[in-house]
Amino acid sequence: MDLSYQKTKELLESHGIRPTSQRLEMAHLLLEKHQHLFAEEVFHLVNTHFPHASRATIFNNLKLFAEKGLLGTLELKSGVTHFDSNTGVHHHALDESSGEIVDIELNDSLEEKVLKELKESYFQKTGKELQNAKLVITLRGK
Repeated sequence: MDLSYQKTKELLESHGIRPTSQRLEMAHLLLEKHQHLFAEEVFHLVNTHFPHASRATIFNNLKLFAEKGLLGTLELKSGVTHFDSNTGVHHHALDESSGEIVDIELNDSLEEKVLKELKESYFQKTGKELQNAKLVITLRGK
């Protein structure tokens, strides 16, 4: 993503987050590339560059970043949250054997068609409207 610290600072400010030195370092590490990390993985990543950052501070900042839309969240298993540095429109493929999560983008016309079909099918089966639909494709096999 080739993100400078100045751009990271501007991103924090544009999301209504005060850019402290720890937040700036943390956001820079998380946003420099697209990744899907557990909170504990973020703690280890940040701690290698900012060794005095406490677990509570890092976890509280993760929550803040997600609430303000700087990071996305992805729950593939009940109670297990990944923090997603790609906040653009995309879906995910999960390789069950390796645990790797890959971002999947669809072209606009395919995206529109797939989401329309999903919403119609969901409404027919449940009587409820589907909002903010995201696809997660699980890959199994050798």
